[in-house]
Amino acid sequence: MTDQGPRVPPPRATRPQRSDGRIGPLALIRRVLGQRRGASASEFAIIAGPFFIMILGTCEAAWQLATGAALDHAALKASRFGGTGSNAIPAWQRGNTPAADMPGCRSAGITWMVSAATNRLIREGQNLTVTTATWGNLGTMAGAGTATAGAGSQITSYTIRYMQPFITGPLAASIWGGPGFTHQTTIVVKNEPFDNLPC
Repeated sequence: MTDQGPRVPPPRATRPQRSDGRIGPLALIRRVLGQRRGASASEFAIIAGPFFIMILGTCEAAWQLATGAALDHAALKASRFGGTGSNAIPAWQRGNTPAADMPGCRSAGITWMVSAATNRLIREGQNLTVTTATWGNLGTMAGAGTATAGAGSQITSYTIRYMQPFITGPLAASIWGGPGFTHQTTIVVKNEPFDNLPC
């Protein structure tokens, strides 16, 4: 047995270049695939679209969820004001609004209170609808009710609808088929025993 030493692989045969100095198509493909220049830009271009759509969708969902929560809070505040029978909004709820600019009627005050309770996230105007219906007692609630804020000790329902425009504009509008998302909440309360007439 003789010591042959470490085995050395034979040298790789080099492919002869073409006589015109060009390389073959397979070698060109290997060379292009082996290069990493511009890879980050290409990967970003592939990921950027879905990533930004996900970010915008998250922002839109948060905006609409905040509006829904604000509408529920506003319904509580407005129904509490309407249930007292007062036509004047208390000074501590007016904020910086001058008394001359305040509504003088309870029905208008209920709508004002919806907007004020949400720090104007829900704005008065054509997108906001406040509907009230009144019944004499719980046994008569099967009917439609009278469309007022009710008299003392009556059962009153407040239905508040608000269309919140999309913050992503035409992108969300093209998916949902409208300029905004409509939120609705309903609350039923019993008015306090007051003597004021409904207005």
